[in-house]
Amino acid sequence: MLTSVTTTTTTTVVTAMGQAAVFGAIGVVALIALLIAKELLSASESKKAVFLGRIASAAINPLLFAFLAIVVIEVVGAL
Repeated sequence: MLTSVTTTTTTTVVTAMGQAAVFGAIGVVALIALLIAKELLSASESKKAVFLGRIASAAINPLLFAFLAIVVIEVVGAL
């Protein structure tokens, strides 16, 4: 009984850690893409482009916090 519980728990933890790494990578790529889009849109003189740049800022803030959390977790794990 204990062996099957331990095996199931280990499999679940390994799967969850793999998924977390994938979602973290997707988040970082999305953050980079939004930062590039924001810079390009804010450089434009069009009012619509500037407005879209502000909308991109709304999506950048939560992704920035997630990125900082990933960095902190990795640094603490390395220590």
